[in-house]
Amino acid sequence: MSDNSETVEITPDLTILFNDYYAFRTMLMDAIAKKPKYIILNLGDIPVMNSISISSLVWFLKNARSEGISCTISAIHPDLLNTFEVLNLKEYIDHQ
Repeated sequence: MSDNSETVEITPDLTILFNDYYAFRTMLMDAIAKKPKYIILNLGDIPVMNSISISSLVWFLKNARSEGISCTISAIHPDLLNTFEVLNLKEYIDHQ
């Protein structure tokens, strides 16, 4: 995770998502706690997410936006994008 006062960038590791979802959720919560203007999430190397990770991601996006933080997904793996479409969660991703 890299950051400056205005932007925080998160690039989670696939291993964390499946072996330590708590670390992923903590990573997301820490980003919100820094109160940046922008959070950029890179999911380009994440082809799949389990239900716990997806729910953490949706929670994160809702909470960050309610804090006035603009969230963008800078890259998303095509397979993960398909999963979001199937689950009707595409509204939560602001993909560039």
